[in-house]
Amino acid sequence: MNTENPGCLTGVARAVALVVVLPVRLVWDALVWCLKQLWRWILAPLGRALGWLIHHLVLVPLRWLWEWVLVPVGRALWWLIDLLVVTPLAWLWRWVLLPVGKAVWWVVDLLLVTPLAWLWRQVLAPVGRAVGAALAWAWEVAGRVSRAVGRVIGWVLWNVVGRPLAWVYRVILTPVGHWLRAWVWRPVAAAARAVRAAAREVRQALFGGLG
Repeated sequence: MNTENPGCLTGVARAVALVVVLPVRLVWDALVWCLKQLWRWILAPLGRALGWLIHHLVLVPLRWLWEWVLVPVGRALWWLIDLLVVTPLAWLWRWVLLPVGKAVWWVVDLLLVTPLAWLWRQVLAPVGRAVGAALAWAWEVAGRVSRAVGRVIGWVLWNVVGRPLAWVYRVILTPVGHWLRAWVWRPVAAAARAVRAAAREVRQALFGGLG
């Protein structure tokens, strides 16, 4: 190929590009024109028709139903509820329940709360304080008496039982124990040891070292 002529190469490249791009551009332009025609003559009129149908068959009836049926019916129902329920209940609360409640509370306060408060303030609380003080004083005095009685009982038991037992233990039992240990237990223990030693010698003499 002759590469020395740039104009020839450019012409060939343009011819090849035109051959490749031209069908694509024709198809694209045809598709765009078809879509425009489809939108202009089919989709847009169909959308306008659907919007008109929805507006006149759905929105307008719903608006009419809201304005001329639901709102008047709701107002009528609220008027009936207010007339038959709310107003009677308000009147009953204002003119019956509230006065009766106030009267009942006045009677309860007069016959129960005020007497009980007076009884507690003038009788029960002072009596309770006096009883508590008396019990505390009696408890303290009883503690003192109990400690004194304990000391007396301890003194009596020591002088009646403890002191004689201590004297018997110190004067009689201790010397007797010393005498028994010196003159009975030690000789008996020595005799027992002698008997055991003799028996061991006899066993060794009779049986040898088998024992």
